[in-house]
Amino acid sequence: MFNLEHEIAEWRQQMISVGIKNPAVLDELESHLREDMEHRILYGEAQDTFQKATQQIGQLERLKAEFEKTETNERKLMKRGLIIGAGVIGILVGMGFVTPAVAQYQHEGVMKNAEPWLFLLGSLLTLASFGLAIRGLKKSRA
Repeated sequence: MFNLEHEIAEWRQQMISVGIKNPAVLDELESHLREDMEHRILYGEAQDTFQKATQQIGQLERLKAEFEKTETNERKLMKRGLIIGAGVIGILVGMGFVTPAVAQYQHEGVMKNAEPWLFLLGSLLTLASFGLAIRGLKKSRA
């Protein structure tokens, strides 16, 4: 005898096996599946409603490909955002090293103690971070 809950559980396992593992996405797809089945039963298509509804949702490989596109784009955007953010933070930290050394030089006309090293470290960090931020911006436009 047909057991709907068992069939839906197996369908969810098939979705997980092809890579659709997000519980919220699975719940959303299951919701559409149940709505389609209710609609078919309501309009007299009770025979094989589960199979027809799963076909309506889509073939597993096609669904997997669509979700991979979405996840890939989201990951790319997240990675670019992290690169840009790391660049901006690096610029701020680098300028935090440079500023005291420049202030010492302006006040006394010479850099003493660790200020030359802070200036050099801050300058390198600022330049490298600026390059990182620009790289992230260029990738986001491509």
